[in-house]
Amino acid sequence: MPRKGIERPTTSPVMAENSPDKAHMASKPKSILAQNAKGQLPLIGWGDPIGRPSRSPSMLVERFDFVQRDWQTLTHVDQVLALYLKPTSVLHMSESERTESLIQLGPEYATICERDQSENILWNDAASLLCVRIPDASLDEAARSLLGREHVALRPAGRVTNPALTNLLHAVEAERKLGYPAGRLFLDGIENAFASILVTSHSQEPSAPMSKTGGLAPRRFRRVEALMRANLDRHITLDDLARSAELSVSHFSHQFRRSTNLSPHRYMLRLRIEHSKTLLKNPKLSILDVALAVGFDNQQHYATVFRRMAGVSPSHYRQNT
Repeated sequence: MPRKGIERPTTSPVMAENSPDKAHMASKPKSILAQNAKGQLPLIGWGDPIGRPSRSPSMLVERFDFVQRDWQTLTHVDQVLALYLKPTSVLHMSESERTESLIQLGPEYATICERDQSENILWNDAASLLCVRIPDASLDEAARSLLGREHVALRPAGRVTNPALTNLLHAVEAERKLGYPAGRLFLDGIENAFASILVTSHSQEPSAPMSKTGGLAPRRFRRVEALMRANLDRHITLDDLARSAELSVSHFSHQFRRSTNLSPHRYMLRLRIEHSKTLLKNPKLSILDVALAVGFDNQQHYATVFRRMAGVSPSHYRQNT
C-alpha cells in the first residue's frame, strides 16, 4: 500500500522498483554454469556464493572465498569475467594450450575465461574470486551496434591489464557488498559497458568501432526523459529507455552520454534527487517516505546519494528550505 501523502500512478509501463520481477526471476539461471564429464555444474564446485544474487536477470554475479588444493577440470558454458580480489597464483592448462602455466593474479588484473575448451585449474593459495557472466545477447548486440558484425569471438586471457575492465569489476563488487542498492539501471549500464569493452578491445579479430558522432535527436531525448520522469519511483531498465528512443542498447547508451555527459543511471539519479528536494518541502512526509517516492529501497542509500549530489543531508536540506 502507498504511504499516506504519496500519490502513486495506478498504471505504469514498468514495474515498481521494490517489487520482485517474477518473470525475470523465473527465467534467471540459479548460477554461472560450467561443464565437465559429469554434465553441467556450478562454476565453483564447493561452497555457495557469498551474498545475495544480482538484481540483473542476465548479468549474473558470484563471489567466492575458498581454499582448494586439487585440480579442477571444467569447460565454461558462459562468457565469464573474473577478478581476484587479493593476490593469488593459479596453475592453468587448457585444451588449446596443452602446456601448464603459472599465472600471478590480483585486484589489478581481469581474467577473460576461455570458453568451449576444457581447462585444468589449480589454485595454489586461498582465493577471493568475483565472477561475472556476460550474456551472449549483450555481446552480440554490442558487436552489431559498435562494429557492424553479427558476432565476435573473444580472445581469452588469464591476466588482462585493462583499467576500464577492472574498474567495472570493482564497481560490481562494491555494489554487491552493499546488496545492490543502485538497482537494475545501474547493473544494465555496467553490463553494456562490459560488452562494449570486450567486443572492441578483446575480440579475436580486432575491428575499429564504427564512427558514431552526435547525441540523441531532441525528440528522442524528450521521449526518454519523459519516461524517466514518469517512473522516478519505479523500476526501469536500460532496455526500456533504449526502446523508447527506438535504438539498440549500445547505440542508445553512446548517444545518451554524448547528449548529457552522464550515463542513463546517473541522469536518472539526478532527476530523482531533484524531485526529492520538492518532496522534502512537504512536512507531512518523512525522509523515508521521500526516499521510497523517488525509487530508493531504503533511507540510508537515499541519504548517501543525496549528500553526494547535493552536498548536504536530506534533513539538513529540509531544515534550511
